[in-house]
Amino acid sequence: MSRGFYTLASGMLTQQRKIDASSNNIANLNTAGYKKEQILTSNFGSMLINKYKQKGIIEEATPINNVSMIRTVTENNTIHSQGSLEETGNITDFAIIGPGFFAVENNGQVLYTRNGSFNIDEEGYLILRGGGRVQGEFGEIYVGGDKFDFAEDGTIIADGEVIDNIAVYDFPDYNTLNKYGEGLFIADTEPDLVEYPYIRNRTIERSNVEATEELTNIIASQRALQTAAQALKIYDMVNDKAVNEIGKI
Repeated sequence: MSRGFYTLASGMLTQQRKIDASSNNIANLNTAGYKKEQILTSNFGSMLINKYKQKGIIEEATPINNVSMIRTVTENNTIHSQGSLEETGNITDFAIIGPGFFAVENNGQVLYTRNGSFNIDEEGYLILRGGGRVQGEFGEIYVGGDKFDFAEDGTIIADGEVIDNIAVYDFPDYNTLNKYGEGLFIADTEPDLVEYPYIRNRTIERSNVEATEELTNIIASQRALQTAAQALKIYDMVNDKAVNEIGKI
């Protein structure tokens, strides 16, 4: 009987984690460059079910099947697919077409992001608010103001001179990226500089969250959670009868 409690309780916790992940995805629906999270689950522990048959003093066991004890969350998987593009007309907005990440310097750490909704700080450097200064191939990018030209290969030109190229980095394995904040990642390994990036100016990449899909996932998880909660009540009623009624016999 107690095994049922463990199975149902773990199922409820797993479904709640799924609801939390989908809710966070929906909350970041309009966050530029945000990549949605997906909850991965697996069985934790299993038991071999046997059918027993008594032949005189000999008991024979016939294996039937394996049954899982607990369904649990194994990891939060980040989906790095391309989000939709939106033209903004803002000279400091950029979007990467294809793989790669912008790099920003934050208190001595290099963070990576697909969010190209940049601004210019009071000193004239290109920045990502809440992230840090945008990195070019030669360091922090100084533009002075919003009077500059841009080429799709990442080149920034001001007063007819090339200032720098916006650096775009990519990783052979995205599993080495860890979330640092909404739309920001920190890497365990050194990235590769993309030699010929394709960057579109006056455009941003929206999140890759599909609202309909996330709402459907929330509804499915809520129904599964409610079903498990009802089953737990039945278990509790059966246990109550076992303790208070059967124990009196």
